Amino acid sequence: MIAFLILVALICWALKRNQRKQIRPPANGIPDRDLERLVAELRSLS
Repeated sequence: MIAFLILVALICWALKRNQRKQIRPPANGIPDRDLERLVAELRSLS
């Protein structure tokens, strides 16, 4: 039971960490191509 709770806690921690990394813009100055593609698609639809 304790091992299961530790596993759940580690999974939650990893998901939160991944979410924080995705919210911040890339620090290395490389443009996000997925974001550029999404913006271009949205502009073409309107």
